[in-house]
Amino acid sequence: MHGTPRSLLLVLLLGGCGYTVGTGLHERGVHTVSLEVVGNDTYRQRLEVELGSVLARELPVSADLELADRGRADAVLRVMITNADENTLVTGNGERVTAPVLEGAFEGRVTMRLVGRAGNVLLERRILDRTEFRSPIGENLTSARLELVEDLARKIVLALGSDF
Repeated sequence: MHGTPRSLLLVLLLGGCGYTVGTGLHERGVHTVSLEVVGNDTYRQRLEVELGSVLARELPVSADLELADRGRADAVLRVMITNADENTLVTGNGERVTAPVLEGAFEGRVTMRLVGRAGNVLLERRILDRTEFRSPIGENLTSARLELVEDLARKIVLALGSDF
């Protein structure tokens, strides 16, 4: 029990110094959110559809935000995919361009913006993620793409609930 008074004192001191935990969306009246169609500034087709589907599934579960239509939502979430690149890490036959990819990576970058009813920006973040795949163990660009979409969605949801 010796640590309890110190822990309590630390919480009180940090609270008194202006430190906060989270983004404070609920305190600012944001309980419902409208998810705009995810935009895509890359040549990777349908990546935005996949990310939008995962976000629609994760927002109510992980961010404690109810999905609502734009007319009754407290805020609008806008997400834009700004970068999606595949990189070859190891080829099957040295440096030949036509050699199969044994190991690769898929990177994605998004910008997210949460806008309140009055048009004020409540939260804005740039989020980056990278997944890797290894052909010898059954992974490929498709599995890396699915993992990337899941990871980006989790990071967006995390950013909505914390100062990530």
